[in-house]
Amino acid sequence: MDLDQIGRRNAGAVEHTRLKSLIAQARYWHRLHSRVSEILPANLRPYVQTACIEEGCLVLLATNNMAASRLKMLMPGLLPQLRQLDSRIERVRARLIPQPPQALRENRLQMSKAALDGFSRTARQLQHHPELAEALQKLVRRRKNTAG
Repeated sequence: MDLDQIGRRNAGAVEHTRLKSLIAQARYWHRLHSRVSEILPANLRPYVQTACIEEGCLVLLATNNMAASRLKMLMPGLLPQLRQLDSRIERVRARLIPQPPQALRENRLQMSKAALDGFSRTARQLQHHPELAEALQKLVRRRKNTAG
């Protein structure tokens, strides 16, 4: 998608200039985050997000306590490399921003009694595939327990 073209088509000169500025800022932050991620150890990258630079301080957000602790331990050694990314970076700070827990998945699969009986019959006929037979019996037991 060409955002520059969208801005020219749907906005006047002032709005287009603002949109171009926003796009440039978004690209800058995306590049900065990518470069910060390259500096971080690979196992820490999924848990850290580049937030901002405020008053010379690069703020990195960690999604859990372990990532935040490890980041704080590594920051003094990483600071020289981070300073090279942007001349405004004088120091680094890690903040913990925990992610909300993922909702539990609920299995809403409904099976008729006829389908369950069919799986049960099939399981009894699969003597030559005992693992598959056991898996089918387990499915039947679980579904019967949730149905009634």
